[in-house]
Amino acid sequence: MVDVIFKFFHLINVITAYKSTEYSKLIRSSTKQKHDLIESHPFFKRLIKGNLDNEAYAAYLFNLSYIYREIEQNFYYEINDMDLIQTKKILQDIESYKKFLNLDSDVFCVSFYKDWLNHIKSKPRFFRKTDLYIRWLADMYGGQIIKRKVKFGTKYVFDNLRNKIKKLRHFIEQGLNRNNIQNFIEEINNSYDLHYKLVDKLSRYYNIEK
Repeated sequence: MVDVIFKFFHLINVITAYKSTEYSKLIRSSTKQKHDLIESHPFFKRLIKGNLDNEAYAAYLFNLSYIYREIEQNFYYEINDMDLIQTKKILQDIESYKKFLNLDSDVFCVSFYKDWLNHIKSKPRFFRKTDLYIRWLADMYGGQIIKRKVKFGTKYVFDNLRNKIKKLRHFIEQGLNRNNIQNFIEEINNSYDLHYKLVDKLSRYYNIEK
């Protein structure tokens, strides 16, 4: 009897892991176009090459800080890992840039985050995980390249990165099923659009040409 129960729960674990993998693949393939579009934006091309103006990057961090703060307020206890609380790191990087560039607070009047923030607030709580997907995982993957290209990159530093990725992916995928996966994918694409809109406005403000 014990052996039967063990085999049953083992089967459940295998099925769950398989579904999780399939959802990951489906999400990646269904959001690739939007992901690639934002990566090809001149703002990110300069950032990845290490050619982005320091003040423009500091303003980008300032705008992102509102997005990260909102998400963390929603999922702080579920994340339950101070190393994944990004707002504190972002604010630390902003302060470093302010001192390095001798900036006053006026530069951070460049507030283009509000459309994105309002959209997050309008979503059911479960679908706010889509912003965890596009921002936190970006910090863990592409961010490992970016941190070598920016003056201050505390935002991209994680202890035991592989385990943090696994933990975050597991949390993001919890609750996904065949009834909500398409809506989840749609919201990821919406978040990519709003992120693109943010960097596009910053690019025009700082005369970053396409």
